[in-house]
Amino acid sequence: MVAKTIASTLQKENFKTKFAEIIKENTKLKDQYSIQFFETAQKSNYSFSGRDGKSINVLSSLTIDEAEKYKILKSSWQN
Repeated sequence: MVAKTIASTLQKENFKTKFAEIIKENTKLKDQYSIQFFETAQKSNYSFSGRDGKSINVLSSLTIDEAEKYKILKSSWQN
């Protein structure tokens, strides 16, 4: 059986803070999104929503540099 990895409140807040830092100069995303965290059978996960409440694909709005930083954050936020 695989152990479930649940993110702590601190890990979730750190994710929000670090993501905000990554996109601080991005006018397409800055102040235009919210992050929702949820639990799956294996781990904690998250999704992005726009101001209209609809799911958004943030990757398409990131610069190459932002995308690289997001990739690192995405792979390490629960460590």
